Amino acid sequence: MHPFNFYVDSALVKECSSDSGEAKALMYRAIKRLEYIKAQKIDENNASFLFEDIHEAMRESVHSIMVKRGHKPYSHEATVAFLEEFYRNFFGEKLVSEFNRYRIMRNNIMYRASYVNEEEIKKALISAEKFVEKADNFLKTGL
Repeated sequence: MHPFNFYVDSALVKECSSDSGEAKALMYRAIKRLEYIKAQKIDENNASFLFEDIHEAMRESVHSIMVKRGHKPYSHEATVAFLEEFYRNFFGEKLVSEFNRYRIMRNNIMYRASYVNEEEIKKALISAEKFVEKADNFLKTGL
């Protein structure tokens, strides 16, 4: 993983003005996405699809913070680098590492036809709920 500035210098993150409206909308989507996932009966047939949504909810919540700070990401790796550089202490090493691991797992699902089992998705859902809650609290309090 490269430092965050690599993604900015490579135009994989664009500098933009802070957009509170978009940040709130992205966070709303992340929260609603998690509500949708939690309403589903998780089984072997839908676990991989729901896992993609878990990762997406986490990504949307990071994206919301980035937009609030004036960054528009065009790379999933850039969102991890952003967290690593600016919010590792706020989110905690465990959640940041899980987010990155889920990014890799999601890529494997999308591009290598991998799948996840029910146990893995249940763990990921717990992490995602903590992650999105932290991001939402950050947006509300501006910590």
